[in-house]
Amino acid sequence: MERSQVGFRFLPTEEELVNGYLKSKVLGCVDNCVIPELEDFYASDPWDLPSLYPRISNIPSDGWDWYFFCPSPYLAQNSERIKRQTRSGKWKITCQKDDIKTRDTKALIGTKRILVFYKGRTKTGWVMHEYHLNRKLVNGYSSTLQIPYILCRLKRKPSESLQISPSFEGGSRATDDTPVASQHEDTDQESSYEATMESLPQFQALGNHLPSYNSYCSFDPQPLVYDDGQGDDSW
Repeated sequence: MERSQVGFRFLPTEEELVNGYLKSKVLGCVDNCVIPELEDFYASDPWDLPSLYPRISNIPSDGWDWYFFCPSPYLAQNSERIKRQTRSGKWKITCQKDDIKTRDTKALIGTKRILVFYKGRTKTGWVMHEYHLNRKLVNGYSSTLQIPYILCRLKRKPSESLQISPSFEGGSRATDDTPVASQHEDTDQESSYEATMESLPQFQALGNHLPSYNSYCSFDPQPLVYDDGQGDDSW
């Protein structure tokens, strides 16, 4: 593949993606199509796809977006359900379908869904825009017709690295503004505190009478009460 000119990027509008690329793919007009087809797209972890892209695509990626055609990913005939499970997690729908319309006539040409990849209960910085063609644009339209292709746009947020695959263990949830690398800070601090308490003999002697500790409040130890009901204020 020839080296692209500086500043060259493949950034089609949503109307161009649906009415141009996706519609042409469904109708069989695929000559010189620059968007690659990947049959096992939904079975692949998102961080594995960028390294695969240069080998199957005719256009380079800017490192933030990748485009794929996905053939017939439906679970059953006459069903709109799609299995979006990978070996490390799954894609979750974040919103209702958005209509894609032509700019001039406002004709409905397709729909879009936005999904986020989750590793267990942890939200990652990998996002997917899923484009579906309006069935009425295909000859022989019927309400039960399954469009044979879906166009997927994989997006990477700045919190995700292309060099290192994420390794989450679940736990606290990340938000859109939370870097993925900081998700374990709370659990690491808790483990460190527990290890420190176990290493101090004076705390081990207290047993279940260990006073509660909260890093956001002042530390106010209570006197230890022995079996005879007398407190020891010297603790």
